[in-house]
Amino acid sequence: MKRDPFAAIADPTRRIIIDLLANKVLNINQISDYFNQVSRQGITKHIKYLEESGLINIEKDGREKYCFLVLDNLVEVYEWLQQHEKFWNKKLDSLGEYLDKENKKYK
Repeated sequence: MKRDPFAAIADPTRRIIIDLLANKVLNINQISDYFNQVSRQGITKHIKYLEESGLINIEKDGREKYCFLVLDNLVEVYEWLQQHEKFWNKKLDSLGEYLDKENKKYK
């Protein structure tokens, strides 16, 4: 089942897993070691969700399963964020200009 990458990154635990994998390939135990409050089974479910969303791949090497990011599938998320970044930058620039004008009135 293909899952939505936006739903995948909505969860903070999954975002941390993505951040961890941005720096290096890790096995499931190594990822689990980063989380004190989440069981290994819970982390495995998050990893499976990320895999089903196409954001990570898992390769087996002997008894270990290694996880790594699939950067190409993050392009859709990145492009969407860029569109909203432009919108909010424009709004914040307008607010800054307004506040500068208001501040000058009271000096």
